[in-house]
Formats: sequence, structure tokens, C-alpha cells
Amino acid sequence: MAMGYVAAVVGLALFLLPPNGEMPRSYQVVLTGFALALWSFSDGLFGRFSLILALIEAVLLLRLSIGWTYLFVGAFGAPAEP
Repeated sequence: MAMGYVAAVVGLALFLLPPNGEMPRSYQVVLTGFALALWSFSDGLFGRFSLILALIEAVLLLRLSIGWTYLFVGAFGAPAEP
């Protein structure tokens, strides 16, 4: 349950990053993945102080966060230009 909340917050942050209302740029996703790996290693849900488990947790969180970002872009994204 907590993993879903973290992923929703990160997905919302990715949605709000410029360009607003669109999918984030690839470098923003990569930097978010590094930040999630660092968070997972230092204070994660099950990857605390274990590099392998922290990387697995970061990949799962990033995948869930991108899913939330797709949801936010689909619901609140910028309208397509004609």
C-alpha cells in the first residue's frame, strides 16, 4: 500500500515537471530513477541497506510512477492540437 502512495506522489511530480501536461523527458525519468534508488537504499520499504533489493525496489517504483504519470497525462494533459 505504501509503495502505491510513493509511486503516486512521484508520478504526480513527473507530471508537473516541465513540459507541463506532457510525458517527462527521458533525462527526467533517469534522474528520478537514480533518486528512487538512493531513497530505496537509505530509507526504502524493503531495500534498506541492500544494493540489489534497493535497485529492484527503485525499478518497481519507477515503473509504477510512470504508470501514474500516464494516468495524469491522459486525464489532465494538454489537449492535442488540431
